[in-house]
Amino acid sequence: MQKNSIVLPSWMGNKAVFQQGVNVRVKAKAAPTATVTLEITKDPTDGRRVSKLDTDYGVIFSREYTTGSKGEFEFEIPAYSASLDTYTFTFKCMSDQVVLNDIRCGDVWVFLGSDYLSVPMKDANAPKMPLKRNIMNNLRFFAPVRSGLGGELTEYPFEPVEGPGAGEWTKVTETAKMAEVSSSAFAFAYNMSDQVNYPIGVIDLAYDDSTIINWISPGAMDDLEALKDMVYESGLYIDKDKYDELMGIDNRRAEAARLEKELEEARKHGDFDFEKEKRLAKLKGLPEPKTEEADKPAELDFPSTSKEEEVKKQEGKDVPISASSASKLEFNILPETTYKVDKSKDDSNFIAKRFRMSILYNTKLYPLSGMAVRGFCFSPNAGELKFERYDLYLMGLLATLASTFEPREVYNDELMPSMLFATMHPKNVDFDNPYSVLEFNENIQAFTKILTMPSGLVSLHDMLLPDRTISFTLGTRLSTIALGLHFSPKMSKSSPEVSEVEIAGNKRILKFSNLSDGLKLVEGETELRGFAVCGPDRIFKPAMARILYGMCVMVWRDDIEEVEGITYGFTPIPHDAVLRNVADLPVMPFRFDRDAAYFAPDLSFTECDRLEFVGKRTRESNFEVLDIYRTFKGNGVISTDINTKATGAASLHIRYETDKSLYGFEPVLDYASVFAPVNIYGADKIVINVFNPEQRRKRLICSGFGDAEIKQSLAWQKIVIPYEDEGPISLSELKIMIEDPDRIGEIYIDSISFE
Repeated sequence: MQKNSIVLPSWMGNKAVFQQGVNVRVKAKAAPTATVTLEITKDPTDGRRVSKLDTDYGVIFSREYTTGSKGEFEFEIPAYSASLDTYTFTFKCMSDQVVLNDIRCGDVWVFLGSDYLSVPMKDANAPKMPLKRNIMNNLRFFAPVRSGLGGELTEYPFEPVEGPGAGEWTKVTETAKMAEVSSSAFAFAYNMSDQVNYPIGVIDLAYDDSTIINWISPGAMDDLEALKDMVYESGLYIDKDKYDELMGIDNRRAEAARLEKELEEARKHGDFDFEKEKRLAKLKGLPEPKTEEADKPAELDFPSTSKEEEVKKQEGKDVPISASSASKLEFNILPETTYKVDKSKDDSNFIAKRFRMSILYNTKLYPLSGMAVRGFCFSPNAGELKFERYDLYLMGLLATLASTFEPREVYNDELMPSMLFATMHPKNVDFDNPYSVLEFNENIQAFTKILTMPSGLVSLHDMLLPDRTISFTLGTRLSTIALGLHFSPKMSKSSPEVSEVEIAGNKRILKFSNLSDGLKLVEGETELRGFAVCGPDRIFKPAMARILYGMCVMVWRDDIEEVEGITYGFTPIPHDAVLRNVADLPVMPFRFDRDAAYFAPDLSFTECDRLEFVGKRTRESNFEVLDIYRTFKGNGVISTDINTKATGAASLHIRYETDKSLYGFEPVLDYASVFAPVNIYGADKIVINVFNPEQRRKRLICSGFGDAEIKQSLAWQKIVIPYEDEGPISLSELKIMIEDPDRIGEIYIDSISFE
């Protein structure tokens, strides 16, 4: 069968969406020095009859082009408005013909980067909501293989992939293919189309095991000398020699893994292959196993049961091995030899694939060259925390996208493509450098401020618990800011950020950008948490905060007259950051400046109005709901009481049974996400509000502080106990005990503070 000479770019296919409002260039190939024609017809989706005189339908475009000596040709399709109508593209060259059906004109978005954009539909759960059939018909997804190694590609090439590349457009009705499509892309496209009522196409390139350096083109790297120098100094720059070296290492590792599997299977059956053992050792840079004696008859003495040898055995003397009791040997007592396919002597310069320069540009981005788009969505990878000057990498990414996609020259600001970023999730916290994720997100935020193109940022800090709906929520939030950037000035263009500060005595009134219809708390929350303030000493302490008129926030702390800095959600695990706008976009964690300071640690246990919080039990575990307090002496039931309280939303109500006149409870400070020891600067005493409903004589004892009498009073009493050590308060534990001569009692505890 003769191959069709017309070769179109992969994004130009059946069911495609092309970008509205801009001229679309189609660069393709056919027979050399031949005439190629392109005819575009347009038909109403509802099937209604139209007049032949109606120039909006029927054949709306027809052009001829003579191909070059290598068969190259290019058509420029005029700008069309978005609609629900159907287009048909027919390409002809001599006897060859390609007909593309079910083409739509709308907006095209590109998704690239890592988690959570890369979570496929099959691994996610959509929030429960009815889906509109007419909207589903408007959605199209172009989804190449996630790794970029589809088709005949088995290794990432050094040069960009020529030709159409692997990938095709998918409709929602194609359920098997949709299972592999990004769940964020689906949520994004659905919400966009629901609002604008025309087709939305998403180029789904996101790949979980990728970093930003995979997407940057060699050309962009060479043009940005500062970026190239930094990548070179970090050992990540790949030229042809380095590429060949990496391919050699990859091949050796693959062969070693294969041999190891074969040898393991052979050992199960008692077989040995010394040649394979030698080859495996060589691949791993290990000493070659000695096999000289294996070629000779074994001269072995096996254990005997002679009386002489029993006597020697009892005397502790060496007993020669003889053959008389070979059947009594246990051949499985030696540990099985295992190997780790890791770095060997000759691959000390190995670069993992997710840090290899340009590999996803070569296989996933370059084949889309010339495609016109509305905008881009990007999500970073935890591995990018290791990159210095992340702004340079972002510049390299934008330079790559600008040189790959159209329109490259924009004379109308409304047609300028936008760049939407997802922040890094707190799950990637570096416990050795706890604030690194916050600083990373600050750098992205600062970068968006210098861009001339429309840009926005979506924070993920409020979605801590593992939840298969997170990727859908992210897609919905991205669609919200996309609508704000391109269609509705009243909608949010990014997660809300502080834009203005007003001084009112010792209080500060914060105003925010991107409010939409105002501020609100996360559902189920009644207290505005997460704020901290500092005075001239630069020691941040938890602050009071209140939403004013639904549009701004008042922040203060009674013992700080001159507020010099404010933070919000500025802890490694910002589970207290519960403020968002009405459009469901969370307010970005922030600090007023980057001057040196002692930031407020996580003191959730001091509020005494809840019993659980979201954190990590260990460094390796997922986020989960954890108990804030536990009983360590006697028996007790700890609950919250919203009626009897000193401040805040509630107090701790503890019913206890003593052990030798003592009951003890404590906040759990050994969770990894608490980052104990908790260091509290600028304080030398603990203050605990206590209510003694039984009016019995009791004592309060705090480890590291001392003890104090609880008065026989039917009123809240503030108990102050000095810290016993010098220097800042450092808490690896905080054991609080109630001394009560009666066996059974109760107590209320509220508003613990350090002063």
